Amino acid sequence: MKNYYIKSKAGSADYLSIINESEEGFMVRIFRDLDGYEKIIDEYMTRALFETCVRTGYLCQMEEKEATAIA
Repeated sequence: MKNYYIKSKAGSADYLSIINESEEGFMVRIFRDLDGYEKIIDEYMTRALFETCVRTGYLCQMEEKEATAIA
């Protein structure tokens, strides 16, 4: 599952997770935190809208943390 930061106003921590992908688009889960008030929304996004959001910087992919081995 890929995760993306959502560009938002200061004081909010919003991100999006792709739940399912099809040829036409994506089923996504949006997590919003507005001053301690949490809201989770499941939505469908067309592929064109999603790609536009990434291209314009509205969505920015989170880096996946790599597992580190302790020797």
